[in-house]
Amino acid sequence: MRNRAVVLFSVLSFCLLLLTVRILSVTAKDYSSAAKANSRKTVLVAESRGKIYDRSMKPLVDGEEKLVSVFTPSIRSKQILSRLLGEERAQEIIESKKPYVSITDEDVNDESICTFHVPERYPENALACHLVGYVDPKSKNGVSGIERGYNDYLTENSGKLFASFSVDASGGVLQGVKRQINDENYSSKAGVVLTIDSDIQRITENALENSRIKSGCALVMHVESGEILSMASVPEYDRNNLEKELEKGNAPLVNKALRSYSVGSVFKSVVAAYALECGIGEETEYICTGTFKVGDTVFSCYHGKEHGRQTMKEALQNSCNAYFIQLFEKLDAESLLMFCRSLGLSAQTKLAEGIIGEKGCLPESDLLRLPGERANFSFGQGKLLITPVQMLAVYHAIATGYYVRPTVAFGLANKDGLVTKEKTGEKRRVLSEKTVKRMRNLLASVVSNGNAKSAKSRILKLAGKTGTAQSGVYDRGREVCRTWFCGFFPAENPHYIAVILNEDGEGGAVDCAPVFKDIAENIVNSH
Repeated sequence: MRNRAVVLFSVLSFCLLLLTVRILSVTAKDYSSAAKANSRKTVLVAESRGKIYDRSMKPLVDGEEKLVSVFTPSIRSKQILSRLLGEERAQEIIESKKPYVSITDEDVNDESICTFHVPERYPENALACHLVGYVDPKSKNGVSGIERGYNDYLTENSGKLFASFSVDASGGVLQGVKRQINDENYSSKAGVVLTIDSDIQRITENALENSRIKSGCALVMHVESGEILSMASVPEYDRNNLEKELEKGNAPLVNKALRSYSVGSVFKSVVAAYALECGIGEETEYICTGTFKVGDTVFSCYHGKEHGRQTMKEALQNSCNAYFIQLFEKLDAESLLMFCRSLGLSAQTKLAEGIIGEKGCLPESDLLRLPGERANFSFGQGKLLITPVQMLAVYHAIATGYYVRPTVAFGLANKDGLVTKEKTGEKRRVLSEKTVKRMRNLLASVVSNGNAKSAKSRILKLAGKTGTAQSGVYDRGREVCRTWFCGFFPAENPHYIAVILNEDGEGGAVDCAPVFKDIAENIVNSH
């Protein structure tokens, strides 16, 4: 019995010993982990978001850098912080002995200061602000433009940069111990690649800035691909100070290229092209008396000017309303509307995710049974509304014979910067080669000998049409006019299509044609 008790006691003692060893082992491990965790202090230096590039992988965001430093206690740190934050605040930071992160103006790296070159998302003078859009600083989500349309992809490719320091039991940074830098996807190159050409975008923005246009836009498209190379809207806005921008007039946050407007005489090119396609010759004549009466309504040419005998070429050169009213009477209205739809009119234009042009408006067939509505439509007035983006496609068709859906989406880049290209837009023939050749000559003559001489260049041949449209909008009793220039260059073998719009202008020849010329000449000189 006694032996049995001794054995039982020994077994229990051994089990208790094992349990004690296990408890001490776990406790020691926990204390070790806690001590290890508490021996380092990590601070967030900067955050990144997926990139937005132009077609050559030049950044349209994060294009400039600012200096961000992490300070730990030292005489040098106190000197810099005193200048940045004031002596009292600097003293508080130094006495805390904890790392402190601040934007600075000195690139200093020593035992107590670590400086990083951090990209600034929206630096001053960044390009294509309306197309790129901006992010809500609180939610970190895109609010407009590409930032909004590709928000999921840009957010998914966000990153963070941390600095980690050894600290003592009180949390103070230990001097002389090497710091650690942790990159959590911060250096990723992933992002959205646009069709924009930064050089042409800058040319376009500069041309608008140097023009009479206070509220409007300018766009340039590549003929072969339908890719938009520049899209500029004015007024521009500061994405870092949105509250102040909202106090300004002319809707600075609105991308004017995507809105629909009355177009006026730039639409005459559509009527002329369709008439040629229907077999009506450009030698067709009409004698203009300066007015054209339709029922009880009298339609006038610009300022009631009497143009006399006009062929199609002369009518385009002089922008003769009366000629196009009578020309329209030779056409089938429903067939012309179908032709307009084939050019992308009355349908939204999706340029990329979140970048969608308005539908605009084509008059209904029933409406065009009314003589007055037919007259208005023939020279681009009445119910007709078109976006600048749609006009790019229209003049592309006139210059080449093909409809191409405009796009700003080039592709997506992965973390290594390798790009998966987007599919190209639809392309279909809408005009014959014969009509295209004639229209190139006709629109070139508008610039060389017509009312668009303000677009005439000494270094290359340009082609296009002006437009001045009543808007139905009044400002202090004065009706606001939408003014345009739409064209292509070089005239004989087009490489580029360009559209200029002024929301409140005097005339297309005065406001917009010089901008077209400026853009064209600078593109040719720079390439």
